[in-house]
Amino acid sequence: MNAEIISVGTELLLGQIVDTNSVWISQQLAAAGVNLFRKQTVGDNQQRAAQAIREALTRADLVVTTGGLGPTVDDVTRAAIADATGRPLYRDAAQEAVVRAIFARWGREPSENNLRQAELPQGGQALSNPVGTAPGLLLELEGGKRVVAVPGVPREMKRMIHDHLLPLLKARVGDAVIRVRLLKTAALGESILDEKIADLEMSANPTVGLAAHTGRVDIRLTARAATEREATLLLDHMAKQLYKRVGRWIYGEDEQTLESVVVTELREAKETLLLREAHVTSGYAARLQQAGAALLAHEVAQPAPLPHAEDALSQLDGWRNERGAAWAMGFFSTAGGGAYSDRPGETMVALVGPSQRFTKHYAQSGSDEISREWLWARALMMLRGALAARQRGTD
Repeated sequence: MNAEIISVGTELLLGQIVDTNSVWISQQLAAAGVNLFRKQTVGDNQQRAAQAIREALTRADLVVTTGGLGPTVDDVTRAAIADATGRPLYRDAAQEAVVRAIFARWGREPSENNLRQAELPQGGQALSNPVGTAPGLLLELEGGKRVVAVPGVPREMKRMIHDHLLPLLKARVGDAVIRVRLLKTAALGESILDEKIADLEMSANPTVGLAAHTGRVDIRLTARAATEREATLLLDHMAKQLYKRVGRWIYGEDEQTLESVVVTELREAKETLLLREAHVTSGYAARLQQAGAALLAHEVAQPAPLPHAEDALSQLDGWRNERGAAWAMGFFSTAGGGAYSDRPGETMVALVGPSQRFTKHYAQSGSDEISREWLWARALMMLRGALAARQRGTD
């Protein structure tokens, strides 16, 4: 089953409210084994909302709308669905009674605009809303297509999805098992990673997709099978191929962070780390400590010209020997003008170990968030590589 989500609300287009509804609905659809192919947002305009629904129905088996079901003039979703499907609106007597009963409990009479919430497209079914006044809507169409409309208020939307949409999907899709695994990479750009695994990204089951973050890229594997074991076997087979291709850049899976992996590897090796930060990269030590690292020492250097590589390595090695640490890592930066400046600055990352000495130069100063993240990812992957080589005895 293929689905699309349409979020309705001008406040979403203006950025006044963040659309968390479609994110949550996406997660529920994925867990139910439904393929979500598109999401879009339209304002409180009946004509444009109707056009979006009409076009979505040409592509999808299921269209889920969220928002626009309230009693005011700018709540246009019911009318838009009627327009898009050619089904005239009518006032459902049973649903009108529900609205009147809600207002009676409040000791009030519903106004005419409140009673608009009892309107349904011909053939539509009202979906009960036990935590609000606006009912949802289910409309079944020719060819097995469906439109489901839920409110924009998050708690009402979630209750309605849970009570109505998920049971409907289970009956339609069955008990297919959907499992997801993330392989997390660092210090490799998305485009380069894509080139290395492009053929694997064409896989239908499991699907393989990329999600880029600054300095890091997640490879997302999604398997669909009849049983948990079958889904796991599919994921294992694909993961094995990916590790063969790009294993040197994969640092962990699922909830693991790069910092937590490095901390674990240092502990397993029973080795300690000193960290020297440049004034512009300050904050790295806190991230390691948050992941559980007990840094033997940490310092933030004041601005200074970039030293020669050997001078930087000697400085770190002396510090390492003085403190009795296994490793010392340092960032030496010159100031830059920021992420979008024509003066990017420069950083040298230096690493000294028991029998290893490395330096890497990057045309990034660390003075902006983007370059800081890239420098940190590259430095930690450098340290991981050195630790692995030492464990293998190939340093």
